Amino acid sequence: MNDKLKVYINKTHNGNLAFEEDKYVFNYLEKSNDIVSLTMPIRASSWDSKKLHPIFQMNLPEGALKDAIKNHFSKIETMTDINFLKLIGPYMLGRVKFEKIVDANEKLELDDILTSQKQNLFNELMDRFAIKSGVSGVQPKLLLKAHNKTTMKFEHYIVKSWEDSYPNLAINEYFCMRAIQNANLPTPEFYLSDDLKMFIMKRFDIDEDNSYLGFEDMCVLTARGTEQKYDGSYEEIARVIKDIISPQKRKESLKILFKALIMNHLLKNGDGHLKNYGILYKNDFQNSSLAPIYDVITTTIYIKKDIPALRLGDGKLWWKEKTYNTFAKQSCGLSNKEYETILDECKNAILKTKEEIDNYKGEDKEVLSFLENLKENWCNEI
Repeated sequence: MNDKLKVYINKTHNGNLAFEEDKYVFNYLEKSNDIVSLTMPIRASSWDSKKLHPIFQMNLPEGALKDAIKNHFSKIETMTDINFLKLIGPYMLGRVKFEKIVDANEKLELDDILTSQKQNLFNELMDRFAIKSGVSGVQPKLLLKAHNKTTMKFEHYIVKSWEDSYPNLAINEYFCMRAIQNANLPTPEFYLSDDLKMFIMKRFDIDEDNSYLGFEDMCVLTARGTEQKYDGSYEEIARVIKDIISPQKRKESLKILFKALIMNHLLKNGDGHLKNYGILYKNDFQNSSLAPIYDVITTTIYIKKDIPALRLGDGKLWWKEKTYNTFAKQSCGLSNKEYETILDECKNAILKTKEEIDNYKGEDKEVLSFLENLKENWCNEI
């Protein structure tokens, strides 16, 4: 494989990425009229970087998926970032793709994923779709095109499983996301497989005409690489929202950010890093909005003394009410009434979701014990 590749935006060749003289170089084509990233506007000169540009890093595989691809191809080619992009780039999640455009032919019934009795279905899906899964993250994930019988059209879903060191992660994420929904926060459509082994989430970056919306996470928007996803702060995210989100959506986006922060506290989610917040847009920041909330789990059930992923105020800890109040007013521009309303909605969401867990009719004693432990990790107060 060579060290150059084409970059496409929604099936249109938009520019070229190369690795030369120990740096990554991206050039827009002369005919380009669409930005590859909000942080990389169109210009005649090159966009050069010692490290792969954050927008191109954003969807590189991590964890189990990266290992699966690396182990399979490392005998053939050194798996540099450019070569990873060349392999999975045609199937990359979202509007930015690499090297060529292909149409995946394999389709699955969503019901088949949800109700399968196969013991190793996820491993089977990994074998079939690993290369066609341009999904970032450490938790094993696959990008599948499944047929949803309820809508009678093909939709894209992300299917997630877990490694042995994080048991019951799918049901953990499912009930945490139910709590997020109960707090009236925007979420993607999501499901839990009948065997409780897979969490399935519908993608939120596809427009009504089946074109891809622009999506950039906060690593990209704060000019950080993926490995720096734990380095940022909530104040930075608030500033990005103020700078980029469309004026008519800005106040609501700041409310959503603050409410998501409070829910992370109550759910004890210590993995709400920069890649778990993002912005959606069509052409540029003139019609941008905050992406739905996703990837929320209770981490303290696995890491007892886990702390938040991002800084707020003086550092990373489960902060006191005064710190949240200051952030709400100074960074998010919320009034006392808005602040109190959000706190009440979040506390009620936790209580409602605990009731849902109590009404869960599972028979597996290990799962039921896990769910009791999950509730014990959650807070009702700040």
